[in-house]
Amino acid sequence: MERRILGLCLLSLLLWSHNAFAAQVQFSGAYPPDAGVQRGREAPSAMPPGVAGIRYMQAGGVVAQAAQTTPDAWRLRVREATVAPSRMVTLGDIADPLGSMPPEEWRRLAAQELWPAPDEAGKPMQISKPRLAAALREVLGTLADRCILPNSLLIQRGGVVLREEDLHALLVKNLTDPLRALPGTADLQDIRLPSHIFLAHPQQQVALEPVKLAPGRLSLRFAVQEMDGAVLRRVAATAFLNLWMEVPCAAKPLSRGDALTPDAVTFVRMNAAHMREIPWDGRGGPWQVQRALTPNQPILQGDLLAQSMLRKGSVVNLVYEKGNVRMSARAEVLTDAEPGATVTVRNLQSKKQIFATVIDNNTVMVK
Repeated sequence: MERRILGLCLLSLLLWSHNAFAAQVQFSGAYPPDAGVQRGREAPSAMPPGVAGIRYMQAGGVVAQAAQTTPDAWRLRVREATVAPSRMVTLGDIADPLGSMPPEEWRRLAAQELWPAPDEAGKPMQISKPRLAAALREVLGTLADRCILPNSLLIQRGGVVLREEDLHALLVKNLTDPLRALPGTADLQDIRLPSHIFLAHPQQQVALEPVKLAPGRLSLRFAVQEMDGAVLRRVAATAFLNLWMEVPCAAKPLSRGDALTPDAVTFVRMNAAHMREIPWDGRGGPWQVQRALTPNQPILQGDLLAQSMLRKGSVVNLVYEKGNVRMSARAEVLTDAEPGATVTVRNLQSKKQIFATVIDNNTVMVK
């Protein structure tokens, strides 16, 4: 009995040693040689929170950079408007390469014929985005996936197309000198131009029509002209004109009717585009203000009246003159008026209203 028990113990010991050795072999072979479990070294401890993410992002950046530098890291951007010089539209007629496309590869692709050009020369044809995508896929196959498509494509057989950058250059060319001639510092912003203008043939031209430059929103028009100068059509555009200048402002509070003396005026740099009227140019006078002004408030041309003006409610001398007869009376002025203008006054004695000519700020005359 004791021998049987001893034999069973020895058998159990042998089985336990065999299983331990097999587990060690399986554990050592579960990792590739470069997985961090190296002979004679312990496996690295777990990375703290955030470190794994940083290493992952760094690795992703390397992959992205490698993708950008691969030979096929390019796209084709299809234009919104274009012309086809021949009866067949080619890929080079409608698209531009983006990215690192080899020049010889683009020359090969640009010559690829797509579909026939519009039948009637000089008249654009519109292709919707779904139709454009289907047509490109039919000809280019999977290469069509590399095309960046507009909402629609306008294509014309023959002629010329001026794109937005061409119209912007024309605008700058025509307005640079007039803007420099304005007082202060002028610049254009929020320029809204048409995306394109088609010309039926190269002899037609586009001209910017004359525009009166004033601070604020400008209405612009491009005229499409024939060879003889006849205007075929006009295309609208807009721009916002900023005009920074030294604007006369009230140096102190001014009440209605106060004289505008030199000590009451100061100058502040402002954008005239945000003023409701043209500012006073500092000339003329003597002036009086016809509305109350606070310090640093711009003085507009419409805020001023000549001091010699008659104001409503003033009492003046009413002179009757006819031949050798000259009479005078006191009268009340019923409206504002400048010298030489006709004003309505009320005779304070007879209470009658009559028209008289303003002589100065104290006298009106009836002849």
